[in-house]
Amino acid sequence: MEKNRFWLVLIFAVVVYVVLGVYADLGDLLTALESFDWTFILLLLGLTTIGYLIRFIRWDYLLRGVGVNLDLRDNLFVYISGLSMTITPAKAGEIWKGWLIREINGESLSKTVPVVISDRLTDILALVFLSLLGILYYRQGAYIIIAILILFAGFVLAVRSEAISNLLIRVLEKRAGKYSKDVESMHETFKETLNPKKLVVTTILGLMAWFMECLALYLAVIAFGDHLGIVVSTFTFSFASLAGALSMIPGGLGVAEATLSGLLQFFGLTATISVGVAIIIRFATLWYGTFLGLIVYLLGKSRIIKESKDD
Repeated sequence: MEKNRFWLVLIFAVVVYVVLGVYADLGDLLTALESFDWTFILLLLGLTTIGYLIRFIRWDYLLRGVGVNLDLRDNLFVYISGLSMTITPAKAGEIWKGWLIREINGESLSKTVPVVISDRLTDILALVFLSLLGILYYRQGAYIIIAILILFAGFVLAVRSEAISNLLIRVLEKRAGKYSKDVESMHETFKETLNPKKLVVTTILGLMAWFMECLALYLAVIAFGDHLGIVVSTFTFSFASLAGALSMIPGGLGVAEATLSGLLQFFGLTATISVGVAIIIRFATLWYGTFLGLIVYLLGKSRIIKESKDD
């Protein structure tokens, strides 16, 4: 992400949190944050980190499945650096990981970029399944979830169907010009990463990873001295994350926080506590991942990429 754009996102985030503070009454919000049991913050960050480790296992599984083998250090560098792109719309900036891998071992983008996209798709599918847990409590969200499932099924069907994919490949190859050979390669990678067995494995890993963050929300509410059931917490976090991703706003900023605090109020928390929980949980997930990724990239880029080129 360009420096200027990064700072614009940060300024936008500050505006969002100021608006939330005004909505919740700034004085009451500061009092609520003082009452927050800050010993929980390490627990929240720990759960998020476990979620990242599970996602790394999924990422490594997909990469190896298409014949891209990085050593553990390089792969961790690529994966964690990619977290800095969490503040791009729907994390779409994570395709940058393909360019990082190319700098390390020269691997073709036509093989690595589809892996990133498949990784993100199974992440969203896992969120949809977790959201279904709470649909009985909030039926208004059913239409969004069903629409996502239909789109996902349509994409997988197009990739797996010989007739449909051949038609699409012919159209794309005509438009791709000198990159037409890459279209076939990308399609083969999509077929491999979205085959039934891998879909099941990666979706289960996605469910486990996202559940860690849902559990973090559950504990964040407790740290404010309130209570929300684990099923409702799971639905609230996963549905708000989906809303943020679909908004195509960088990091889902504003949309995810508003959905989180809105649903928490819907389920009985006060406006002040709801906004406080939204701020804390976004710090422990979105912002933690973003800055962790940025720090790892800045510390490791020169050494790892230089060493790889020297080999």
